[in-house]
Amino acid sequence: MRTSVIVSTKNRVNEVIRFTKSLFNQIELPDELIFVDSSDVPIKSNKSFIDFLEKWQGEIDICHIHSEVGLTKQRNVGIKKATGDIIYFFDDDTILEPDYLQIMNKTFNENPDYMGGMGAIIGMPEQSFKGMIVNLFRRFFLLQHDYSNGKFQISGFPRHPYGINKFMEVDILGGCGMVYRKEIFKEFKFDENLTGYSYMEDADLSRRVSYRNNLFYNPKAKLEHKRAVGGRGNIRNKRKMYMVSHRYLFFKNFYRKNKLYIISHWWSIFGLIVNSFIFESKEARKGYLDGLKEFKRRRKEFL
Repeated sequence: MRTSVIVSTKNRVNEVIRFTKSLFNQIELPDELIFVDSSDVPIKSNKSFIDFLEKWQGEIDICHIHSEVGLTKQRNVGIKKATGDIIYFFDDDTILEPDYLQIMNKTFNENPDYMGGMGAIIGMPEQSFKGMIVNLFRRFFLLQHDYSNGKFQISGFPRHPYGINKFMEVDILGGCGMVYRKEIFKEFKFDENLTGYSYMEDADLSRRVSYRNNLFYNPKAKLEHKRAVGGRGNIRNKRKMYMVSHRYLFFKNFYRKNKLYIISHWWSIFGLIVNSFIFESKEARKGYLDGLKEFKRRRKEFL
């Protein structure tokens, strides 16, 4: 079983080097490593990066592609280049535990019906009393939340399994460390309507795939997500993008299944606004309202 790793990056050479160190420290190395780079100055022209990779040439097939900006576009470019039977997608600001690929590869080998999966994020904060209140709030308004069952809500938001320490079949895979069998991409690809940072591109793909295929969450495979600063814009723009993506993906993946889901969807939007008053900021609230206006303006284009 041949394995490929795709890393999409932009202007984060230090994070890429840190991630790659953890990849080269794997008990089971991948066969192929593909960097899809949209940096202003291509990382392959960075001397420290090239010097670092030089000693691994020959042990792993390493490919650099300079691409147009956009996470979904970059991942689709990587898929076209990949030759592995199993394709891993990692954010450039992640750090893998040494047995990550070994555990995930074994899960695929022992379960040929699984078409995709992900591991656990380490360093999840213990659920404090305040954290439990926030999580209950997000559950009440059908918003995205952690410590759950890995299934989608009819509002369109996922219930992530992050923080849960048991193996389970899921519908949602997180973008910082997800993996699919290559055959999936004969039918599916990342949606390039989700531009820029491409909020929820991972939820969109896994929702479409999981309607007909089995996906898994294996908490024995662990990675750390350092969440590098930069690449997502300011708070207002982030919240605008988040709202637009949420609305677009709801109509794309849920509304067509049952039009009555729109009630739960609007409840979740109301919850986002309430959330901005209690837990966020005035700028976040403005961003959500900007997103509602933007989606209304572009609705015909999206749908």
